[in-house]
Amino acid sequence: MSIWIQNAKIATMDSANPLAESAVVVGGFFAFVGSLQNAEAYLQEHPCPDISVLDCGGEFLMPGFNDSHMHYLHYAKSKSSVDLTGCTALSEVILRMRRGFEQSYRPDSGLWLIGEGWNQDYFTDEKRFPTADDLNEITTEYPLLIMRSCFHIGVLNQKAMELYGISADTASRFGACVETDARGIPNGVVKEEVLDDIKSFLPAPSAQQLLDLLVDTQADLFRNGITSVQSDDLKYMPADSVYTILSLLREAGETGRLRLRIAEQALLPQKSELDQFLYEKGIDDSYGNRTFKISCIKLLADGSLGARTALMRKPYHDAPDTKGLAVYDQASLDALVLEAHKNNIAVAIHAIGDGAIELCLNAFARARQGYPYLHPRHGIVHCQITDAKQLRRFKELDVLAYIQPIFLDYDIHIVTDRVGRELASTSYAWKTYIDSGVHTAFGTDCPVESFRPLPGIYCAVTRCDLKGNGPFLAEQRLTREQALYGYTAAGAYASHDEAVKGKIKAGMYADFITLDTDLLTCPAEALLHANVTRTYIDGTCVYNNVQR
Repeated sequence: MSIWIQNAKIATMDSANPLAESAVVVGGFFAFVGSLQNAEAYLQEHPCPDISVLDCGGEFLMPGFNDSHMHYLHYAKSKSSVDLTGCTALSEVILRMRRGFEQSYRPDSGLWLIGEGWNQDYFTDEKRFPTADDLNEITTEYPLLIMRSCFHIGVLNQKAMELYGISADTASRFGACVETDARGIPNGVVKEEVLDDIKSFLPAPSAQQLLDLLVDTQADLFRNGITSVQSDDLKYMPADSVYTILSLLREAGETGRLRLRIAEQALLPQKSELDQFLYEKGIDDSYGNRTFKISCIKLLADGSLGARTALMRKPYHDAPDTKGLAVYDQASLDALVLEAHKNNIAVAIHAIGDGAIELCLNAFARARQGYPYLHPRHGIVHCQITDAKQLRRFKELDVLAYIQPIFLDYDIHIVTDRVGRELASTSYAWKTYIDSGVHTAFGTDCPVESFRPLPGIYCAVTRCDLKGNGPFLAEQRLTREQALYGYTAAGAYASHDEAVKGKIKAGMYADFITLDTDLLTCPAEALLHANVTRTYIDGTCVYNNVQR
């Protein structure tokens, strides 16, 4: 089927043709983009007998949003968890979990009761992490897990610790990732790689049921104009089903059940896992199809700023007894990056603190020095706390910056306390990245934050939180064009797809959306209230909410 798009304000993300009013779609690709008059001339020369007209009624049209880093499977699974976001007291966390246990938990299911989204910084009674003692008030017979909003900190009740094997006798083997009290007894708080391992340890639905869940959840993203995601999912899959689920996702893309384009950021934190992936299973970045693919290897170098587990080079300004947590030492990180690099596969590394970012930049530099003829697109995910020298190294080493603008909503209220005024002044420096030529792709880290792109665009162009407080480092504000590019074409570059998507341009996938608001010219506050009215993938409408 062919489509003639008319009566639209088209923001193309193509610098050679930034604005248009008409486009022609043929066979799932854009065939022409330009003026209405030239579109008519194109169709006279290239007739399309089956063409239909899409009259956009003057609405704003742009490429579909591409979230460059999220956790799609985690989001899909979280819809059945107890929602702990917005809790303003530790007692409210316990109350919501108790209600979930009494009203919705099925003891015969064999599953754990999960709660997600609490943040101790918002507590007005006790500003501390919950502990096993708190959760044991609900039950000691069935396993409970609650995860902080950053998903780098979790808390287990006594039954969950028993099932996973955490006790006074075993706590030392987990190091700093399992908290203990003064007597050496675990208090239920788990961090970083231990929490990641617990996620894959949890009882879960079958591989086919997880696929069905992912397919059903696409509609949520389509309603918000998201046509592509780059997603870290492997540790949310049962450990013995990972490769089965990857195969099912590839097949679902081939059959058309899966329409959302997914580029998997394959989290493989151990050398044995990476070796199995590369050599035993023979998977690389050629795996997949136009809908589902592997884009890179994912690693984590530290934790989160809010939990003070992000790795800093100097002690935290508001907690001088800690510098955060290092997931790897330099040699271990170097080895993993080098293994992927020599196979010409990009590595995207979660790093928030300047200490972790330094480790990542060093590892990339050594890999490029060892194999200078290979150029995988390595990147750092989050890259929040930086000094001026590190900002320059991103460009020197050609390292991508995977940014989540929505993080400003919370972080502007804590960053100066956490790292001090001087270091804060060179952090969250997105305009500096872009102006220096660093490829800067935007996303949300959903479900850490909502996957809705528009609040992130608002934060990027205002440097304010969602209530209008700010700005934080006003000189780092982005233009509307820069922000939209970060959520479209820059994301396509990050997943090696810049030749086929991210722009409204002849020859590219017809993945596009319409909105009831002109995102280039509307007042900043209107960005928060704009609505997606249509979402198209491959020229096929997957969401339509036109109110006329």
